[in-house]
Amino acid sequence: MAGGAAAAVAAPGSARWQFIKGTGGYRAYKWGGIAFFVLLLFITAFAYNDTASVTLLDNDYSLSLTRIIKAIAFIIAILGLQVVAGFTGQLSLGQGFFFGVGAYLSAWLVADHNWNFFTSLIVVVPVCFLIGMIFGIPALRIRGLYLALVTLALAAIFPSLVQLESLSEYTNGAGGKLVDYDFDAPEWLPLDGIAGFLQDIPLVGQYFGDGDLSSKEEGRIWLFFLMVVLAWICFKLVSNLVQSRPGRALRAVRDNETSAAVSGMNLSFHKTMSFGVASALGGVGGVIYVAELGIAAPLDFTQIISIFFIVGLVVGGVGTLSGAVLGGLIIAFLPDWASSTQNLPGIPERWLQGPTGPLVMGVLLIVLTFVLPGGIIAGVRQLRGRFVQVLPEPPAALAAQMAALAAGAPPASSPTADDATTDAPVPEHVESPDETEVTPAGVETGEPSST
Repeated sequence: MAGGAAAAVAAPGSARWQFIKGTGGYRAYKWGGIAFFVLLLFITAFAYNDTASVTLLDNDYSLSLTRIIKAIAFIIAILGLQVVAGFTGQLSLGQGFFFGVGAYLSAWLVADHNWNFFTSLIVVVPVCFLIGMIFGIPALRIRGLYLALVTLALAAIFPSLVQLESLSEYTNGAGGKLVDYDFDAPEWLPLDGIAGFLQDIPLVGQYFGDGDLSSKEEGRIWLFFLMVVLAWICFKLVSNLVQSRPGRALRAVRDNETSAAVSGMNLSFHKTMSFGVASALGGVGGVIYVAELGIAAPLDFTQIISIFFIVGLVVGGVGTLSGAVLGGLIIAFLPDWASSTQNLPGIPERWLQGPTGPLVMGVLLIVLTFVLPGGIIAGVRQLRGRFVQVLPEPPAALAAQMAALAAGAPPASSPTADDATTDAPVPEHVESPDETEVTPAGVETGEPSST
């Protein structure tokens, strides 16, 4: 029995590599992935701290830390949508409203009251959370398309709202709210030393520039790492929320509201809480956005940005944390890269002229809806499952039995075959014409018995 249980846990599947949680192999696999991700961040920070381009098929695609930090802002906003739409099942098209509220509120605190962007989060997060809770109240009575229309209207009125005459003192009207704030890297951070080390690497050192970094480049790298840490904190908090009891309640509401209500869950609380959390994350994304661009302009926060957030949510993968990362990168880079594409094999050049960015986004959304309805992350996970499989950690008793089997000795709790035949009671013999004789070792002979 112990051997069968062990086989059920560690049975080889179609994956080439298998790791059991809690083992040394799994820890090496996990920390190796983390180390690769950190290395990728360092390479990105120092290779693209200024505007650079990547050439592919005779097309030049711009890539810089400015656009990457902008993508981080979109990632946090989409992460909030994952909470309200992916895990709670409430379709919200108003994330651009809270994205704009966070940007304008932070810009006002920094520009007019000499706060820094991180201390402005003390105000932005609770304000956006409370506004989201208030506007989440309609979700208690409406759902589906009606809820989507209400939240879309919220995003549509934001540009007009910040241009009102009564608010121009705080928002600067149509001109936008300018913020003059420099992120100075601390002196103890050896950014020049790291850049010099990377520049001295043979063959690839040329991609990291030449000479010492300017103060502006150091500040941009410092800002990038700060925003990465802020994004990590947001993801960690949402991950803990999803795995907690309230997070399981949110998924229960998404799967079946009636069953959740019958189980005693407070639907009103969980729905409004999900809107509040999503709105707070949207505000954090707005803070990152204005910290990088240095201006909060009304036309940056129209209903189009809310629709782009939904596109990123669907393309990346609804209900997945990693889908928010991929979705944010796509909506930050793909429209601009599509517009920069002038040459593609087999496609006439005149077809690539004009506003090709929104066209490519629309085509990508249609194709993924049919090919990968779970988003790109679902396809990546399917592909990864062919090579790597992570198995759950077995219980302590089962792990002890597996260790005993691996040592070549039967576990103490597992009786041997001789013990089983000796101690087991012998049933009375019942005569049957097709009875199969069983030997003491428990092997069927296939011969009929005779009396």
